Amino acid sequence: MALTCARCATQNPDGNAFCQACGTQLVAMQQAPPAGPPPSAPPPNWAPPGPPPPSAQPAPPAASWLPPQGAPPPVAVPPPGAPPPSYQSPYYAPPPGYPQPPVHRTPWMLIIGAIVGLVVLMAGCGTALALINARNQSSPTVGSNLPSPTPAGTPSPIGQQTPGKGAATTASSSAVSVNVPPGWVATTKDPVVQVTNPAGNGTIVMSSGTQTAQSAQQMKDSADQSLTNQFPDIKTCPNTKTTSGTVGGVSGIWWELCFTSTSGAQSFAGAMTIFVGVNAGGTIGYAVILLTQASQMNAFITEAKPVLQSIKWKLG
Repeated sequence: MALTCARCATQNPDGNAFCQACGTQLVAMQQAPPAGPPPSAPPPNWAPPGPPPPSAQPAPPAASWLPPQGAPPPVAVPPPGAPPPSYQSPYYAPPPGYPQPPVHRTPWMLIIGAIVGLVVLMAGCGTALALINARNQSSPTVGSNLPSPTPAGTPSPIGQQTPGKGAATTASSSAVSVNVPPGWVATTKDPVVQVTNPAGNGTIVMSSGTQTAQSAQQMKDSADQSLTNQFPDIKTCPNTKTTSGTVGGVSGIWWELCFTSTSGAQSFAGAMTIFVGVNAGGTIGYAVILLTQASQMNAFITEAKPVLQSIKWKLG
C-alpha cells in the first residue's frame, strides 16, 4: 500500500524507505486490528453472577420536584396585595416586610409606675414624713432649722425650686404634663412625674401607659395587691370609701389607703389617696397618687387641687 510521508504528505510506493519528495524516512503504519471483543472476552450482554437482590423496599420514585443541586430552595412569596403571614419565629427576627412582633410594654407596670415610684419613695418616706411630723410638733425655732422634706432616693429634679411669688412652670413626661405651682419641685422619671411642695406636707405622683383591656376596678384590685405585697400593714383608711371621679378628662376611681411609716424610733400614720382610670377601650390606664400624713390628707387634697386640675394626659 502507498506510504504517506509524515512531513510533506507525499504518497510514496510501498517499499520505499525514504520519501521521494523530501527524503524523510518513511515508517509503515500498522493496520489497527478490527474492532470487537477479544476471542476470550465474554459477550457484550454478559454480566458476572452476583447475589440475588435483597427483598428490600422498592426504590423511591424520582423526586422530580426537587430543585437542581446548588440552587437555593424555593421561597414562597405571597401574592401582591395579600397580607404577609403572621407567624413569627421565636428564634429568628422576621424578614423585612413581615409584621414585626409588638414591643412588650408591661402594661400594669407602666400604670402602676406612679405607685412603683411611690414604693421607691417609701424607702425614704419615713425620713420625709418624719421631718414633716417633727416640724409640726416642734417649736418654731427647731422647725425652722429642719431641711425641706425632699424624699430620699428620688431622681434629680428637672427644675429648681422657684421663689414663692414666681410663676408656675410645667413638668412633663411621655405620659403626662402638669403645672408646677410656685415653690413646688418637679421630678421626672419617664413616664412618671412627681411634684412635691417642700413648704407643704405631701407629694403627688402621676403616670399613664398602655395595658391589656381592663376596667378601673381591675386596676384598683391590682394596685391594692401590689401595695399589700410591699406593705403588709396597708389598709383602707377609716371612714373613707371608694368614689368615682375624673382627672384630666378621664373617669375613674378614687380611694384612700393608710400605712405605718417609721423613722428611727419615731412611728406615725401615713396615707395615700389613689386615682386610677381607663380610656374607653380600657387599653390605656392612668394613675395619680397623693402622699402625706393621714391626719393631713384632707388639707393636702385641697392644696393639691391646682395641680390635679392642670393634669393633661398624653396617651388616649
